[in-house]
Amino acid sequence: MKVVTSQEIKEIDRKAIDEYGIPGLILMENAGLSIFQNIKNIYSDLKSRKVIIFSGSGNNGGDGFVVARHLYNYGVKVRVFVLSSLDKIKGEAKINLEIISKIGIELIEIESMKIEEVRRIILDTDLIIDAILGTGLQGKVTGLKAKIIDLINYANKDVIAVDVPSGLNSDTGKIVGSCVKATYTITLGLPKIGLLLYPGADYTGKIIVEDIGIPKNLLECKKLKFNMINKEIVKSLLPTRLSYGHKGSFGKVLILAGSRGMTGAAYLTSEAAIRSGAGLVFLGIPKTLNSIMEVKLTEVITFPLAETKNQSLSDEAEIEIFKFLDDFSVIGIGPGISRQLETQRLARKIIEKTTIPIVIDADAIYALKEDPALLKKTKSPVVITPHPGEMAYLINKDVKYVLDNQLEITREVAQDFGVVVVLKGARTIIAGDKGEVYINIGDNSGMATGGSGDVLTGIICSLIAQGADNFSAAIAGVYIHSLAGDLARNIKGERGMIAGDILSQVPQAFLSLE
Repeated sequence: MKVVTSQEIKEIDRKAIDEYGIPGLILMENAGLSIFQNIKNIYSDLKSRKVIIFSGSGNNGGDGFVVARHLYNYGVKVRVFVLSSLDKIKGEAKINLEIISKIGIELIEIESMKIEEVRRIILDTDLIIDAILGTGLQGKVTGLKAKIIDLINYANKDVIAVDVPSGLNSDTGKIVGSCVKATYTITLGLPKIGLLLYPGADYTGKIIVEDIGIPKNLLECKKLKFNMINKEIVKSLLPTRLSYGHKGSFGKVLILAGSRGMTGAAYLTSEAAIRSGAGLVFLGIPKTLNSIMEVKLTEVITFPLAETKNQSLSDEAEIEIFKFLDDFSVIGIGPGISRQLETQRLARKIIEKTTIPIVIDADAIYALKEDPALLKKTKSPVVITPHPGEMAYLINKDVKYVLDNQLEITREVAQDFGVVVVLKGARTIIAGDKGEVYINIGDNSGMATGGSGDVLTGIICSLIAQGADNFSAAIAGVYIHSLAGDLARNIKGERGMIAGDILSQVPQAFLSLE
C-alpha cells in the first residue's frame, strides 16, 4: 500500500476534482460517511453515547460536519464545537456547516466559551471526534487549539481522529507541541507517513484506512515512492521454490561472523539463513572457535579461518575466503566479528573486492566508518542493515539526528551510495537506490533484544541466495523477521523473548505466507 506526504495527498485530491471531475463536496461526503460507518461498527452502543465533535475551519472540520449529520440522523446526541469564527469557514466545509445548522444540530463557537466550561463538557461526554486540523500542519499548535487538545487528552476519553490526530506532523511523525492522543485514527484515501513513524505513531491509536472514492490509479501511481509493507506485497516477492529442486537450486550462503564471546551472533545468523530456505549455508569462523560451532550447528557447514590473537578473523583469512567466494550466491558479513583493527580491515577488503551480493551488518558497518565511500566502489549489489547507532557512525552524525530524520537519512544513504538500506527499529525503513521506500509496521518491544538483528541478516542472505534481488529480499526479510517476532511474542510475551525465540518461529512465519 502506498503511503503519502501531505503535499502528495493534496495533489491526489486536486487531480480527482480537476482532472476526473469528482466534486470536492462528494469526496467530503464520502469521507464523513466512511468515518461515521466506522464509528458505528466500533461502538455497538453508539446511540446511548454522548458525542462531541471539535472542528476546525478547513476541510478536516468539514469532514467533521458530515460526521455530525450522520450521527444525528442515526439518533446520536451530538454537539459540534467550532474552533474559529463561523464566517471564516469556506467552500465545501461551509456548505456542510450550513446543512447541520439547518438540521438543528447544536453548533457552538468555542471562542465564546470559557475554558473551564469546555473542560466540564469534555469530562461529561463519552466520545470525542477530533476534526480540528488536517494534514497541512507544519509548526507548533498554539493558542486555543493547543488548550483544547490538552483538555481532550486530560479527559482520557475515547477519541476518533479524522485523517490525522491534530498536532501531528503528517509528513514526519514529529510532535513539537500539543497533539491529540487518539484511540482510533481514520485516515482517508491513503495512510500518511507521519502516522507510521515515531513519535507520531504513539498518538494514532489503531489506524483505519478508508476509501473515499478517489480513482484507484491515483492511489497506486508509481510516482508515489513511499510504501507500507503488507502480506500481499511480501508474498509477491518471495522466490519460487520448484518442486523438483535440489539443494543447489536454492543457493549457497557464506556467513562471516563471530569472535571470542560472540559465537551466538554466528549461530543466529547462519541458522536463520538455513531456516529461511537456503540450500547450503557455510559459516566462516575464527579457527579456534570452530569446534564450538560444530557442536552448536548441525546443518550449517563450518569453515575455520585464520584468526587474530584475540580470536577474531584476521587479514590472513582474506586469501582463504577469496579462493572459493565465487562459488557462493551471497555473503553476509558483520555479526559479532568484533571491532579489532585487523578484523575491521579484513571487512573493508571483502566489501570492496567481492563480486557477489553482500549483506553488511553490525561490526562490518562500523568498519565502513573509516571509509564510507567503499560502498560506492563495490562491484556487487549491497544491503546494509544498520540500527540508528550504526547509521550514526556511517554518516558521522549523532544518534538523535538519525532518530529525528530516519526516513530522509535512509533514503539519502541508499541513493548516495547506490545500495539497499535497512534502518532497523520499531518502524524499520527499507530504501532502494532509486528512491523507493518501504516502511514496516512492527510494535513489538520483544524484538529489542541482542541477536535479533543477526536473525534478520540471515533471513535476507537466504532470500538472496534463493533468487530474490537485494531490494526484494530486504523488504520480505524485514516483514518475515517481524512476523516471526510476533509469533514468538504470542508464546513468550514481549518481556521474556530472546533472539532464539524469533529464530524458532522463522519457519512458521514463512509457512503463514505460503
